[in-house]
Formats: sequence, structure tokens, C-alpha cells
Amino acid sequence: MNKLFNRLGIFIKNKHVLLVIICLCLIVPSILGALRLKMDTGNDTYVSADSQVYQDYQRFTERFSDSVAIVLVTADNLDHLVQPDNMAAIEAVETQMAANPNVVSAIGPAFVVKQAVAQVTGTPQLPTDPQAILAIITDPQSGTVRADFSQIFPDSRHALIAITIDARLSDSEQADVVKEIKDTVAGAGFEGNVSASVTGLPAFRSEMERMMRGTMLNMLILSVALMLIILTFIFRVRGFFAWRWLPLGIVFLGIIYAFGAMGALSIPITIVTMAVFPILVGLGVDYAIQFHNRYDEERREDRTTADAIVSSVTHIGPTIGIAIVAACLGFAALFFSPVPMIRDFGLTLIIGVAVCYVVSMFLLLAVLYWHDRRQESKREAAQGKGRHQPNKQGTNFVEKGLSRLAPWVIKKPLVIVSIAVLLAGTGLFVDSRIDTESNIMKFMSADIPVVKDMNTVSSLGSGVSSTNLLVEAQDITDPAVLDWMWQIEQRVKEEHSDTVTGTSSIADIIMQATGGQIPQDPQVIRQILQEIPEPIRKNLITDDFAAANVVVSSREVQSAVSKELAKDLRAYTSEPPDGVKVTVTGQTEVMVALMSALTTGREKMTLLGIVFVFVGILILFRFRLLRALLAILPMIFIIGWSGGLMYLLGVKYTPLTGSLGALIIGIGVEFTILLMMRYYEERDKGENPQRAMTTSIVRIGRAIIASGFTVIGGFAALLIATDFPILRDFGMVTVIDVFFALVTTLVVLPPLIVWVDSWREKHGKSRTPAAST
Repeated sequence: MNKLFNRLGIFIKNKHVLLVIICLCLIVPSILGALRLKMDTGNDTYVSADSQVYQDYQRFTERFSDSVAIVLVTADNLDHLVQPDNMAAIEAVETQMAANPNVVSAIGPAFVVKQAVAQVTGTPQLPTDPQAILAIITDPQSGTVRADFSQIFPDSRHALIAITIDARLSDSEQADVVKEIKDTVAGAGFEGNVSASVTGLPAFRSEMERMMRGTMLNMLILSVALMLIILTFIFRVRGFFAWRWLPLGIVFLGIIYAFGAMGALSIPITIVTMAVFPILVGLGVDYAIQFHNRYDEERREDRTTADAIVSSVTHIGPTIGIAIVAACLGFAALFFSPVPMIRDFGLTLIIGVAVCYVVSMFLLLAVLYWHDRRQESKREAAQGKGRHQPNKQGTNFVEKGLSRLAPWVIKKPLVIVSIAVLLAGTGLFVDSRIDTESNIMKFMSADIPVVKDMNTVSSLGSGVSSTNLLVEAQDITDPAVLDWMWQIEQRVKEEHSDTVTGTSSIADIIMQATGGQIPQDPQVIRQILQEIPEPIRKNLITDDFAAANVVVSSREVQSAVSKELAKDLRAYTSEPPDGVKVTVTGQTEVMVALMSALTTGREKMTLLGIVFVFVGILILFRFRLLRALLAILPMIFIIGWSGGLMYLLGVKYTPLTGSLGALIIGIGVEFTILLMMRYYEERDKGENPQRAMTTSIVRIGRAIIASGFTVIGGFAALLIATDFPILRDFGMVTVIDVFFALVTTLVVLPPLIVWVDSWREKHGKSRTPAAST
């Protein structure tokens, strides 16, 4: 392997100008690829298109829709709500949105009042007298809203307009409809203290997508700012002051390439993959620092620029390469997640770290050679050809601290390792007690208006989400089928009254129209259906009477509750009438599938990550079993410590924190490999275990700490995502986990390696330093 990288070093030295030109030319196609990037918050980011849940939902949306935007109208009292100007504004919203071809129905106060008038006069007309409207919707004795109108007027201060959007639309198309709803509401002309806002899951997703763009940009800016600060204080190199920021500039190009690759491969930006870019800034700068640090070290050893470049690539290139392969193997475990956006997260990480490795080795070293060779030529001309003045540099405070730390940790293997094992064991034990966040609304801040409004709708006892029963039969108008549907509705409302706000189906509508009876003649039933207003009928039964939609509305988007409800619905519908097929579906089922995948897939991904990395390291270490075990053991410590940390902080598992195990394995193993490879390099020089480890910690420890803090800086940028608690919590835990990786590398691993190596030497297990472990 060293021969290969030696040739690469010579290639970089000889072709440095060409490499710089090629890298600059790649910017244009990368930008063009990046322009193809799209935001995606749809169901296909949560569940695989091949899954039964997704296919059931697609079959449902071919006939019906559960994508409901809600206009929340708020006033001081009911009298204000029913004033002519406000009712006219409500009617304008309903009418304009109902005319949109992408809207299935728009049902609100004006619609139901006009239908009530039509039952008396035969003409659906909106009264202009507020008292006439109050007489229709309120009980004359109590003055409260009648039960028949409670879904539209949930209390005396609020009214709801339910706008059902075609669920077959793409996210961007649904966002356009939501925007039109907002514009229509803004121009409707509500008067007095009456206000209106748009909420519901389509509005929630539209707002999420909008905020993702701003948050991602802010995170990138902050990550760059943090890198500048960290490199200023941690990374000390030869040359002028700004030269220490070179790794960041190089990696910035790598990020552009990564954006381009994502666009070319049609990898969407989701709430999970948007976290990749600040992470890549940290990881990319980490790799660049390792190459820059080694080159700087070679130059201080009185080597020429050319020799330093070749030597750097020869020695650090394979080491970082092994670390990159190990990291990618850890990230590859994410491919086994059933959640598409987590799989995309893993693929984006692999692409990103590979690109950053390539630009760090080829472009950074080419720039360093180009600059330093010119300076060297000037010195040679002034001082005489062949003479080189070494650029010695004093020991900084980091190296002084490491030189004191190394002997201390090496002497205390039993204490350090015992504490590490105890903490890891405790963390692994409590990990199973960490909850999974099952409410999609908690992914965004509760202070965001659209979330506040959804919580308001939920508190009013109105449904903000629904579970749907897709009922398919040769003839839905069969009285036996309708009677069975009615009985299911009653059972659901009775046994789930604490979470279900109501049910709706064609059977329910017919019962209301006939005074509580299902006609036994299908022709009579069909005649009644023809008299039902199209906005109501359209989303409950198909025109060919082959499918019906039973809507079960719930107060909140809580998958734990929805999972229990769906389980009971399957039990209730397990014995339908002959020839009837029932499917439990809807967006809540997608959320249930997502949370189930997080719960069952998290442990699998972590274990696979450990196995993949171990096998990869074993092969790269030429089947030296003990070396591979020593490299992977610190990762197990970190996973245990991370579980204990999340338990203490009360952080729940989400699509992001659920990937922590595989992620931290991929990131942390780099530090252990860097230290181990440097240690065995020193051992090959004839140093004893203690001296070799001390030298390794001091020499490579500075770069490892700088790398660790750059990775921490990348993850720390996630902490500003206050609008997305899912990102903020992930950033907080991962920042601490990367710190744990530094601790295991510089405090736990060194005494363990020295103890094992010394024991093997003492018992004659290794005859030469090169063969040890």
C-alpha cells in the first residue's frame, strides 16, 4: 500500500498545476448538479416505496385523500364569527378553494349553514342575518353550538374550514395549494377582531420545507465560522497566519462537489440529510488537517518541499484511507434502515467523506507544493542551490499538555479501563429505556405559528390527523356493507373516545339522511347518495360504488396512539361481510411505520456498523485480530456512554438520533486508527511500547484534537436549529459523542494498547516491534 501512495505523492508533486486546474474546472458541473437538488418532506422519505404500508396508501390516494389543510378562524365570541362580513369572507375562501382543480373539497361554516337552509327552503343560500345563522347552529335552550355543527364550530370562539387537497400531488404542488389558501385567507376580508390562519399537515409540511432552506444555510454559515475560530486557536502550522485556514477553503470545494453529486444522483434534501453538510464541513476539515499537519511535520524535519509531499502522502495517505474505509463501512450500516431518508443520509455521508478525502490529498497538497516550492526556489537562489534552512517551530500548549497526559494514562490502565467499561455497561443497560419520539409535530418547535395552530385545533377536540379505512367491495351500497360500516364507526367512537374526535363515512351520512335507518333497497341508497352534496360525497365513496372511505379523526399526530388505534381497527375489521376487503391506511399509518422502523432498526444498524467496521479493519490490518479488536473496542465504549447520556438528558430517539450508533462508529474509528497507525510506525522504529505511545500521543495527538474539535464544530452548527428540535438534540448528543471519541482515543486506548503490547513482549508473543499485536 505504501508503494501505491508513494507513487501518488510523486504524481501530486509532478502534476500539481494540472490537479489544481482540474479541481477548479469541476466547480461548474458541480454547481449545475447542485441546482437539481430538491427538498422532500413526503411520505416516500419515511417509508420505502416497496413497503406494503406505502403501497396501501398509494392505492388509497388513487381514490380518496387525507391531506387536509385547516383554516382556523378565531373571534372573541360566536356573534362576531357570524357577522355578515365574516361569514362572507368564510364563504369566499370556501368557494375560491373549491374551484381549484387540485382541491377535493372545501367544507366550512358557510357550506354547512347553506346546506341546513337548503333542507328547509330547497335553496342553499347563506343568510345575511346573524340571528338567523345563530338559530341554525345553536341550541335555543342552552345557546351552545349544536352537536351537528360542533366539527365546524368547535366552541364559541372558533370556526374551522377543512380544505381537502388531492393527496396525489407532489410536495411542491401541495405547497402551492397551501400558498393559495393563505393568499385567499389574507384577502378574504375578515373584519373586527376576527383572524384566520392556515394549519393542518399540508401546511405543516410546507412550512417545514420553507424553514429547512433557511436553517440549512444558517448551519453552513455557522459551521464555517466555527471552523475559522477553531483553526485559529487549535491548528498551528508553518507560514503566514491565514495558512491555517487553507483546509477549510479546500473542503469548501469538496462540499460543492458533494452538493453536485447529490443532485446528479437525485438524492433529496430531507429533514435528515440536511444535517449532512455542516457535518461534512467538520469531517472534511478533519481530513485536510491530517494531511496538512503531516506535511508540516515533514517540513520541520528539514525535508525539501518535494520530499515532504511524497513522504506525507506515503505515510498519512494510507492511514487516513483506512480510516475513511472504516468510516464508510460504519455509514453503510445505515443502508439497512427501512427508512429511506436514513439510507439517503448514509449515502450522502459516504459520498461526502470520499470527496473530502480526495480533495484533501490531491488539491491541498498540490496547493502546498505549488506555494512552498516557489518559496524554496527563492531561498535556493539567495542562499545557494541545495541548501535548505529548516523551519523549526516551538512546542505549543497542546503538545505540552499531551506530553504530560501520555505518561499519566499509560501508567493507569486498570483504573481507566475499569471506569470505561462500567460506564459503557450502564449506558447499554439503560439504552432500552429511552423513548422514541412518536409525534411528528415535535420535530419542529412548538413556537412556530403553524404548530401552535395545530395544537389549538387539537385542544378544541377537532382532528388534526386521521386514520382511514379503505373499504373495497363489488357494491358498497349493499345494505349489509353499510350497516357493518356503521357498526364499526360506533365501536371506534365508544372504545377510543379519549383520542378519536369523530368518524365519517357514507354510512354515517345515510343514517343522518334517513333518521337513523339503513334502507334495505340499494336503489334507494343510491338515490340518497345522489342527493348528498358532491364535496361531501366525493371523498367518501367512488362514483362506481366500488370503494368507500371511513375517516377516523384523531386529536394529535402521535404514532404510539395511532399504532394502538390501527391495531384495534384491524381487529374490528377482521371479519368483514363476504366480498369486502378492508385496508387500514392514511398518513398516520406512515408515521406508525416510521416509528416502528426506528425502534426495530436502530439496534440492527448499530450492530451491523460494528460488524462491518470490524471486518473491514481486520482485512486492512492484514488479519491481525488483536489490532482490529483494539480499534473497535473504543466504539463500543462510546455507544454505551452515548446511551447513558441520552437517558440522563431525556433525549428521545428520532430518525436522526436513531442513526447515532452507526454514525459515531464511522466518525470515532478514524481517531483510533490514526493513533494506532502512528504507534505502530514508532514501534517499527524500535521504540518500546511506553516511549512509542508517548511519542504518538504528542505527535499525532495535536492533529487528532484539532480534527476532533473541527468535527465538533460541524455538529455544533446544528445547535442553532432552534426551529427543529430533532436537529438540535442530534447536534447536542453528537457533539458530546465526538468528545467521547477524543477521550477514548487519548485516554482509554493508549494504556490498553501499551498494556497488551507489553504483556505480549513479556510473554514472548512478539519477537520484533513490527510484529507486535
